[in-house]
Amino acid sequence: MNLEQRVIKIIEENLEEKSEVTVHTNLREGLGLDSFGMVIIVNALEDEFGVSIEDHHYKGINSVADIISALKQYSPNLRSFS
Repeated sequence: MNLEQRVIKIIEENLEEKSEVTVHTNLREGLGLDSFGMVIIVNALEDEFGVSIEDHHYKGINSVADIISALKQYSPNLRSFS
């Protein structure tokens, strides 16, 4: 399973309502996540990948692609992960 697939799987597992998630999915508009929902998703991803995303970066996360970018920024081990 590649990084994109892992991130999507974790997001889908933490949604209250089942939704199809892609790398281009907007988390707030597409999935209707509020700030609490975003905290749940980001915390699950931080736990899974052993990283801590700083608040200033967290606020700029809107899509699955943004999450992947943030994970790669905060974990050198994920930078080469496709």
